[in-house]
Amino acid sequence: MKYFSTLLCCFFVLTVQAEKQSCKQEFTPISTIQGDSNASELVDQTVWASGIVTADFRGKQRLGGFFIQSIQPDSNSHTSEGLFIHENNLQLPIKVGDWVALQGRVTEQFGVTQLNEVKKISVCSSGHQLPKPFAIILPLNDFDLEYIEGMHVTLSKPYTITDVYPYIEFGELVISSQMLMNPTSIHRPGAAVDAMIKRNRNDQLTIDDGSLKKYNQPIGIGGDGKHPLNANNQIQLGQKIQTIGVMHYAFGQYKLQPTKPLKLGAHLPSVQVKPQETGGQLKVASFNVENFFTTLDNGQEICGPLKNFGCRGADNKKEYERQLAKLVAVINAANASVVGLQELENNQDQSIKALVKGLNHEARKNKWAYIDTGILGNDVIKVGLIYQVDQLTPQGDFALLNRDADPNFLENKNRIIVAQTFKANNGHAFNIATVHFKSKSCRDAAGVYLDQKDGQGCYNPTRVEVAEQLSQWLKSDPTGQQVKATFIVGDFNSYQKEDPMVQLKSAGFYNLADKYLPAENWTTSYRGSVGSLDYILVNEAAQNLTTGLTQWHINSVSMDQFSYNTEPFNENMSKPENFYQAGPFASSDHDVVIAGFKF
Repeated sequence: MKYFSTLLCCFFVLTVQAEKQSCKQEFTPISTIQGDSNASELVDQTVWASGIVTADFRGKQRLGGFFIQSIQPDSNSHTSEGLFIHENNLQLPIKVGDWVALQGRVTEQFGVTQLNEVKKISVCSSGHQLPKPFAIILPLNDFDLEYIEGMHVTLSKPYTITDVYPYIEFGELVISSQMLMNPTSIHRPGAAVDAMIKRNRNDQLTIDDGSLKKYNQPIGIGGDGKHPLNANNQIQLGQKIQTIGVMHYAFGQYKLQPTKPLKLGAHLPSVQVKPQETGGQLKVASFNVENFFTTLDNGQEICGPLKNFGCRGADNKKEYERQLAKLVAVINAANASVVGLQELENNQDQSIKALVKGLNHEARKNKWAYIDTGILGNDVIKVGLIYQVDQLTPQGDFALLNRDADPNFLENKNRIIVAQTFKANNGHAFNIATVHFKSKSCRDAAGVYLDQKDGQGCYNPTRVEVAEQLSQWLKSDPTGQQVKATFIVGDFNSYQKEDPMVQLKSAGFYNLADKYLPAENWTTSYRGSVGSLDYILVNEAAQNLTTGLTQWHINSVSMDQFSYNTEPFNENMSKPENFYQAGPFASSDHDVVIAGFKF
């Protein structure tokens, strides 16, 4: 075997030395090989080509070849000057900066124009300066990346990371010219939404890691651009990034394959260990806790009041303790006087009681209490209210918007809404309702409840209907305390300009984000765009009390792989222990919204 390897090595060295005459061949220009359409017109033809080696991705689980680029480009901007050479032999003594000549067969493999079956290759000279990289400008504005396939490229300036979801599995980051808003966060459904969908699509580019392997090890760099990724060194949405590399096509999309280390900028100013201040003597907050269950998920349908749902939270005691620690860190840092919660396990009081117990244990005193609503309907999750006992006192009983309160309220489609009146230490009182509207998921949707392709997703009529019922119910003084100031907090599963939010505004409940934040505000992220689903709404009496509002971006910008879950990434890769920290980041899939107010 050793003898064979020696012969193999010598064979390739001799081939390169003996083929110097190859450098004098009549070459087919790379631009001609590429052509000005999606596929080369020279497919299956054997050609001689030459160029400067701009990138080398040979090696196991890498791209399986190297890239060359023309020394003398043509004048046609629609023909690429770069070419992928599908030759993975590491014994070939070539390196970046070499001018090489080679012979191979033109093929189209999965949309990539390349040379295969390379039989002859010569290093004609070395140490060349690489061609000036083509500067990619975002948004692309219908610029066809086919024109620069295989070429040496860079970004025209640092751009914004808008999707981190595929980074750990595929080594990919998606970048854009700015944070991309979900269209119905900015526009009412219609032509403007359709136009924004197109603009967003044109404003995305994927940066890859030069590998075809899933869960490549070691995992890439973290947010500081220098040290490995971990829970305390996260790459997050909103960071700026700059790099240089080559443009490649793989798995149905063009991807920039870096040849230099990524340069990463600072995190967003709103990404902090503690939320920004809102002013006021008191604070009200909303937090979707993403399925906080005290019943462990063993894969069986043992959750929900009728024990007919699978559980959604922690799978084991370790995960439960990790999840609780994160939620406690968030709520104590937010330090709101009252918090409306969503996605608690719908049991008697075990879930909300466990959360309050954890909060008080961390605070080392009985700082928090909860409104004991018991089981709410038959859904597997419910809403809840917790409050600080030294700041607020409940007044009277809580009220429920359910089918008893409104016969038209469909409990099989909507989660029951809870309202409570609280009195502050100075004697003034206010009402608060916590809600969780039906999601955009299309499960079991039919007829008008299907996605109408207007940007609002499935079950939009259901959300509109419950918004109408909610506004009428609250105006009826359901708690009976004759208090005017009313806050509505929760996960509305509706972006700012969608029908349910417009309906609530027309009924006199105003989104405080409109008053205190720019139009481009958000609490969640999904597939490269961000938008708000979580709000604090107020009637006029409550609006007159408010002093500020903030969205604490601890989850929308984070990789969910930093959550409490302990499952391995795949059969060959366990989740690193340093991917967990008990702090607020990746504690849920929704950000916390906090408003300050004073009487």
